[in-house]
Amino acid sequence: MPFELTPALLFLIQAIVLIAGPFLLWRLTGLKHVAPMVVIQILFGIALGPSLLGHVAPEIWGALFAKASLAPLSGLALLAVVFFAFLTGLHLDLTEFRGRGRAFVGVSLSSMIVPTLMGGALGWWIAGAFPEMAGPKADPLLFAAGFGICVGVTALPVLGAILREMGLIEQRVGRLALGYAAVNDALLWILITAVLAWAAGGSGGFGGVAQVAILGFVYLGATELFARPVLTRLMDRIAPDGKVGDMAVVVTCAALLGSAAVTELIGLHYILGAFVAGTVMPRRLAAAILDRLEHFATLILLPFFFTLTGLKVDLDLAASAQWWVFALATVTTLAGKILGTALPARWTGESPADAWRLGTLMSCKGLMEVIVLTILLEAGLLSVACFSAMVLMAVVATALTQPMTLLAERLAVARGGARAAR
Repeated sequence: MPFELTPALLFLIQAIVLIAGPFLLWRLTGLKHVAPMVVIQILFGIALGPSLLGHVAPEIWGALFAKASLAPLSGLALLAVVFFAFLTGLHLDLTEFRGRGRAFVGVSLSSMIVPTLMGGALGWWIAGAFPEMAGPKADPLLFAAGFGICVGVTALPVLGAILREMGLIEQRVGRLALGYAAVNDALLWILITAVLAWAAGGSGGFGGVAQVAILGFVYLGATELFARPVLTRLMDRIAPDGKVGDMAVVVTCAALLGSAAVTELIGLHYILGAFVAGTVMPRRLAAAILDRLEHFATLILLPFFFTLTGLKVDLDLAASAQWWVFALATVTTLAGKILGTALPARWTGESPADAWRLGTLMSCKGLMEVIVLTILLEAGLLSVACFSAMVLMAVVATALTQPMTLLAERLAVARGGARAAR
């Protein structure tokens, strides 16, 4: 009697493949020394989509990832992104920016603004040259704004993982890179909020944009003035010793999900609410909360998000426009991030080696880029073809971060040795 592939059995098979597959591939093949696990997870998700598995083995792909079987994955993928955005906000310690000085502020802003402007200019050109790259709800200017944000992204958590793997996390250059990335993330959510408000209010003209923006700023003010002190007092009562027990975990999850629900309700994306919840949690508990939630979110939940992302990625070898967008976006993001960071860092007194290492580190994209792309795809600002090309760009840029940083260091050392020999 043949086995019946029940919905429960199908889900369990999917879960085993998605959770264990990329992790084992990363650990057992030596890829952990080449690229961070997030790169392998994204590539694994793309491989399970129509671009590879759907093309090579359509029957298996149809059995494992038929539309009817994706509903449970969608819920888990939503939770994955919500938790990841919350953890990103938790990583962002605003007190770290105090007393950093003008040099830090200048390089931080330049590392985001320069590539974003370059990406915006490229997006404007793409909207005219390849109009099929724009989403159904995007005019050329809105598409250019969203495209520019995608080019300007730096992934704070993935950068932290790369710095740990390279032994730079405790060095000055590593702390500077994390600080720049934190500022980038803060600017990213401000820009995303503005673009989403613009897109959401498009049908209502300026009044619609203003309404969503005002509600967003009111919510940010309410979280700072009311939610932060309430959470601080509540956590002082249920976690006075700094240990995050079951009650603290439940309160934390309720706060992040409630915040996500509010931003979704007012017309912004639920990811923004989750991120804001992370920034207002008591800093004394940040490390303990990360210890309780981060591994589960990144190792168990995120693979479901990557699979659904991979199912949306459709790379067509015959579509020249798609490959032009990928190539131009990759060159622009690498050039914008490296030059927008290294040159001002050098002007503010950093050594050539540290300046160029900072530039290459800031080109790290990782999961944050994929999340931003997913937001813009769901908002109708990007087409599936553009989304696919940009996901591939994120993979390439993230995979190149570590080798480019090592190369920049070696070149700087070699140049210094050559000068000393003269």
